Formats: sequence, C-alpha cells, structure tokens
Amino acid sequence: MSNYVLSLDNARIAYDVTGHGPAILLVHGMGSKVNKNLWKDTGWVEKLTPHFTVITMDLRGFGESDKSHDPEFYSINNIINDIHAVINACGFKEYHYFGHSYGATIGLQTCILSKHVQKVICAGTTFGDSFFKESVPKWIDEYEILNTCKQTKTYSNQDLAEEDIEWVENTDIEIIIAQLMAMKSWKGIDVCDITKKLAVYTGFNDNPLVLENFEQNKNQLKRNEIAHKIFDNLNHSDLVSKVDTVLPWVLEFLLQ
Repeated sequence: MSNYVLSLDNARIAYDVTGHGPAILLVHGMGSKVNKNLWKDTGWVEKLTPHFTVITMDLRGFGESDKSHDPEFYSINNIINDIHAVINACGFKEYHYFGHSYGATIGLQTCILSKHVQKVICAGTTFGDSFFKESVPKWIDEYEILNTCKQTKTYSNQDLAEEDIEWVENTDIEIIIAQLMAMKSWKGIDVCDITKKLAVYTGFNDNPLVLENFEQNKNQLKRNEIAHKIFDNLNHSDLVSKVDTVLPWVLEFLLQ
C-alpha cells in the first residue's frame, strides 16, 4: 500500500518507505512503465535497508502520482518541492539522494536547489546545458511526430515495429512531451557548480551522449574530488538493474 503526500501545488505524490537509519531517497528515470517499484524489483531496497531508511517515490507524471499535460506542472521547482514534501512526510529533514537517468538529472539539480540533501549519487546523466538545449528539443520533435501518428492512426511514414506502434497506442505521449518541454528551461549544472558530496557513474555501454560528457568532464571531476566511475559492460538500464555490480561502490561512498 503506497503512502501519499500533497506537494505545495496540491499535486498528490506517491511514495514508499522502509528500514531504519538515515534517509536515502531513490528516484527512477523516464519511461511509460517506470515507477518507484523499480528499486524494489531490482533489489536496491533490500540491499540498502540494513543501513538506511529507504524512501522511493513516483515522480509527478509517473506511477500513482498526479499527472498533467501542462509543462509548468513539471518545473524543477515543483519537483524539488515534491522531494521535500516526501522527505518531511517520512519524518526527516536531511537526506541522501540516489537517482537514475531522469532521476539522476534531477539529482544534479538537488545539489544546487536543495539545502537539505547530504550526499547525491547520479547514475547516467550529463553535466552542462547541452542536453537541455540540444537533445531535449530533438526528443520533443520526435515525440510530437509520434503523437500525431497516434491521433491520426497513420504510421505508414514511420519505420516502426508492431511493438513500437503498440507502445505509442498505449502511452500518454502528451505527458512525455510536457515533461520534456519543462526540461528545456532547466539550468544545466556544471561540475564547478557542485559543493555537495557527489558520486556519478556510467557504464561503457551507456548512451553515447552520457559517455562522451563523462569523458569530457573526467579531469574536472578529479580536481573537484567528485567520486566517479565507468563500469565495464553496463548499459543505461544496467546502471540500476545490475545491483550486485554497482552496490559495493555505492555503499563505499554513502558509508565513508
């Protein structure tokens, strides 16, 4: 049974909490079927509960949390307010943060916008604003094309497999577009902006954009004493699904 809390704009946010000790918030990435259960299904909740009070949340627009087609609904300030509402509802003020993909991008934002976050772990994200200025607008264009195909029931001009068409038909693409539209206005976070204790990691089979950005910032990460690692043979989803590979490095950072 999920717990719920109202954020400052009255959006209802779903979360789960288990364990004892300092609070750590686990935040999922994007995807029509992605939600807070990711962390339980992959084993992270079980592995972390001996050390922490583990909190998982459905970001607004996902799972059991409220949804909207309005881009402003997904502003970074609203999301940060959601995080604080969940943490407070669990009886905490300070917390650690662990995010994957979209959740990792939010994690970098917490380093600047959340004074209560202590340690932050980001799996599969990028520094700077090139993602928001270059990648996000391209994705918006692609999803708008798919949404038009869905509305007109016309897929002949798109190179889509049957399973892709089924996904389009069963997905509220306007929510994804609204989330991406909101991200266009997010400020990119550079390595030199970070003052919190941060760990970032990726895998050698991750998204090329993530890997390239990681390599570009590797020297700056070292200079700023930010923990960082590229894991062998891990792709983007493996960054959270291969828990036994990643866990020792994550725990070393959290418990030191």
